Amino acid sequence: MVRHFDLTLGLPHTNRRGLWEPLLLMHAGHFHWQTIAATIGRPLSSLVTRDGSAVYAAFYFLETVFPDHLPIESYGLDDTLRFAVTLRAFKNLTMEGQLRFDRASTTPSAPPAAVPYLRFANIFITPKASNRELKIVAPIDADFSSLPVLPNDENPYHLTRAARADGSLGLFASGWTPAAAGFDYYYDIDGDRDTNGAGLVYFANYITFAEAAERAWARATGTAGERSIRHRRMAYYGNAEPDDRIRIRVAPFTCAGRPDRFGARFTIERETDRQLICISEVVKAVAVGR
Repeated sequence: MVRHFDLTLGLPHTNRRGLWEPLLLMHAGHFHWQTIAATIGRPLSSLVTRDGSAVYAAFYFLETVFPDHLPIESYGLDDTLRFAVTLRAFKNLTMEGQLRFDRASTTPSAPPAAVPYLRFANIFITPKASNRELKIVAPIDADFSSLPVLPNDENPYHLTRAARADGSLGLFASGWTPAAAGFDYYYDIDGDRDTNGAGLVYFANYITFAEAAERAWARATGTAGERSIRHRRMAYYGNAEPDDRIRIRVAPFTCAGRPDRFGARFTIERETDRQLICISEVVKAVAVGR
């Protein structure tokens, strides 16, 4: 079953360049959550464990793809976007959502591969004692049997687990090479701005952290120019307390024969205990000659 949502872009969804990725993901993630809630016939805030503890559908993977002919900044104020959302489930523990979108006036006739694409994967968790200790659980009285089954070999869980072992999410294959030594950027979590209603650091804000680290790297290295998202993967392994400090290690990449492409890997750790909480890889288009 496909569910559709419309979003008319305004100031809450855009920045100086147009539609902004973290804000896009916040709203698209909300559509994803609404689709899950509609499937089980109840709000996700009502989910609990057998002992009554709160259960959250935490993101553990996301993927963003923009084709060259529809960059993210081509969407701006007063554009109405139409999202098509489909879900698959694996054993009442993990959910995958695939979302495609474009302007509402063109979506019906656009082939799926020709429009922007988002992929979310969630796993049900409950905080054991704090944001630093999250336990995987199956919520009681939640029935996902009406959804198509997410085959185990297509579950993003395997990609995230492999990335934890080897540090790679697979975007930098043949032709890509590290461009320079790593760069460290530190960020103090803002307990009000960076958290969500569950008290966790919001999944979309990790992109904000990575983008800030990328800008800091560019300033430190004198690397000028605007860069536009084409492909991002992000794997989550934990969370942070509202007063935590995190370290973001930036590793830039270049692609042979493609001066119009920039790549970066971001490894995010809590500074206090050096625990890995996120890995992100991004490929961006570069305005060559600017």
